[in-house]
Amino acid sequence: MPKRKRTASATPLLDSLSAEQAAIVLAQLVRADPALAVRAEDVARDLLQAVDAEAVAASLAADLARIAIEDVWKTSGRIRDGGYLYPSERAWEMMDEVVAPYTAEMAACLRRGMVDASRLYCAGILLGIRQFERESGSALLEEEPDYCDDAFYTIREEWEEAVGDADQADLLARFLEEKGLL
Repeated sequence: MPKRKRTASATPLLDSLSAEQAAIVLAQLVRADPALAVRAEDVARDLLQAVDAEAVAASLAADLARIAIEDVWKTSGRIRDGGYLYPSERAWEMMDEVVAPYTAEMAACLRRGMVDASRLYCAGILLGIRQFERESGSALLEEEPDYCDDAFYTIREEWEEAVGDADQADLLARFLEEKGLL
C-alpha cells in the first residue's frame, strides 16, 4: 500500500486555533480593514441566508425525539415551593426548551432583515414538529398530546405577525400545503 504524502498546511498556526481564538483574529482583522469587513459581511450574509427547511425539520424532529420520557418523570412531581409539576406540564416544558433555540434563530433572521431565511426557518420548524409527531412514536406525545398542534399554530401565527407581510405568509402557506401540513 503506497504511503500518502502529507502536505503542509499553508496556515499551520491559524489551523491550530480554537473557534473562539479564530473569532478574535477575524474580529481584529475586520476592524482593521474596511474592505475585508465588507467581504466578511458578504460571506456571513451568504452563510446565514442558506437555510434548508428540510434540514431544520430533520434536526428539530431528532432533537425532540431525544427527550426521554423517563427524564420527564424524574423531573416532575413535588417541587420545592410545595407545589406539584405534573408530568404533562414537564413534558411541555422540555419540548419548549428544545424548540426555543430554533425559534430564536428564526427571529434572529428577521432582526437581520433576512425575511426569506426566516420563512424557511419557520417552515423547517413547523415541518419538524409534524415529523416528530407523525414519525417518532415518542411517549411524550401520550403524556402531552396537544403540544404539537399548539406549538405548530403558535409558532406560525407569531411568525406571520412578526413578519407582517401577506406575500411571505402566502409563501409559507404554499410550502405547508405542498408538504401536506394544511
